[in-house]
Amino acid sequence: MVIYGGAHRGVMAQPGAPPPEAVRGGVGKTVFIVTVIIVAIIAFLGGIGVSSLIAPARARLTVGTNAPFPPFESYNDTTGQFVGFDIDIAKLVADRLGRDLVVRNFNSFDLLLTTVGQGGLDMAVSAITMSGSKGAERNATMDFSNWYYSADQAIVMRTGTNFTCPSGVCGQAQVLHHTIGVQSGTTSEGWVDTYITGNQTERIFRYADVVDEINALKSSVYTLMIIDEGPAKAIATGSAGALVVAGKILTGELYGVAVPNNDPKALVPVINSVLAEIKADGRYDQLITKWFTR
Repeated sequence: MVIYGGAHRGVMAQPGAPPPEAVRGGVGKTVFIVTVIIVAIIAFLGGIGVSSLIAPARARLTVGTNAPFPPFESYNDTTGQFVGFDIDIAKLVADRLGRDLVVRNFNSFDLLLTTVGQGGLDMAVSAITMSGSKGAERNATMDFSNWYYSADQAIVMRTGTNFTCPSGVCGQAQVLHHTIGVQSGTTSEGWVDTYITGNQTERIFRYADVVDEINALKSSVYTLMIIDEGPAKAIATGSAGALVVAGKILTGELYGVAVPNNDPKALVPVINSVLAEIKADGRYDQLITKWFTR
């Protein structure tokens, strides 16, 4: 703490005032008293600790994500901040806890899940499916909040690709014999591993990073990208016409916020309370409109 003081000024003798020598003893007494006061103040500050006079920094809530995966999470180059539906949910949880939100981005979805499961994060929010066989597998190593979003898978392809799905709904029969791109560790990969078997597995291209997956599709490395429906639409919209959504795969997945196994910091009740509150007061619908109706 910086204390500012004024400059000392000389004292001019006034007519009729005693000579300086006559008051020298008085000045000495004054200096002694001031010194005693200063020593007392220093002793007091030392006793209570100067640091106790400074407001403590707010605790942090460290959240992991795997961006880009719009509209759930992406990085805004202009603001230097992570944004998205998931990020807004995380901010609401941090606000409820009175903590500052710290976002850690992982280039690998697998690594994100491993890290939160081992307690390396307070929580992870990244369109993480908590239902179905993949959800059961994840529940063995981490805990989840109540679900906050329902999703299906979708197929993205290059514009002009000779591929169609009846009534916009795709399945095993449509994707067989096509080369397919998926992100490792996701339910997209889980779907192809279930329905694409035998020598057809040679047609599957797996990527740790969604950006690499998208670039490979644009470069004709493979034909069909299977990915969650929300990101599929965002990827096609942002491709300047190079990519389109061919149709959806009905998987009925539920997303949840993940926390370390056994919820050591008791975050799940807080997250569930926030989710229930924003669904009741309309803020959840506002977030849906904000991120899914662009």
